[in-house]
Amino acid sequence: MNKKKYLTKITPIQERFIDNYCSKYGEWSATQCAMAAGYARSSAHTRAAELLDWRKHPDIAMEIQERLAGLREAWDINKDKHLAMLTKIRDEARKKGQYGVVAKCEELRGRVSGLYIERQMTLHKELSTEDLHDKMKQIFPSKAHFLKEQQNLMNEIFPDDKDGIQISIPEDVDLKSKKDAKISKGGKELIDKINKIDDGEKDA
Repeated sequence: MNKKKYLTKITPIQERFIDNYCSKYGEWSATQCAMAAGYARSSAHTRAAELLDWRKHPDIAMEIQERLAGLREAWDINKDKHLAMLTKIRDEARKKGQYGVVAKCEELRGRVSGLYIERQMTLHKELSTEDLHDKMKQIFPSKAHFLKEQQNLMNEIFPDDKDGIQISIPEDVDLKSKKDAKISKGGKELIDKINKIDDGEKDA
């Protein structure tokens, strides 16, 4: 005849710990459950850890697992349970005159039942090259503004780069006549690229 390896009797204080631990699961810590069961505050943490250790108290661990398994079925949520709970809360709130809660419960009941449809739409418009150029011209009214912002951006990205491209352009300079503009080699290449873009648009 096989005998259980562990054959112990759960004491009243241990039973209270089990009751507290399962009924307050997720609300109280194991230490709080032990203190509420009657264990001394100074040893409650240690006693709780021992009671939850299946190697020391397998009977208690098994009892807790069985009870929690039953509670998990009650905790499991589905549409019917959710509607029933909202209805219960709504009715209790109505008795107390809490009409804001009543209205919220009705809204949530409607959402659960699919009476409300929430749509979020994000529209993306693909810009053509011409549209993109127009947008850029709105941001940068002239080539001088464009180059100045490029210089500011380069200074922000490479603040310690003393050998980088430096462009000195007065704001009132017309870059189509570059006689008075002091532009480095890199800046000259950038202007040439812009001119090529402009010439390409004119030919098109």
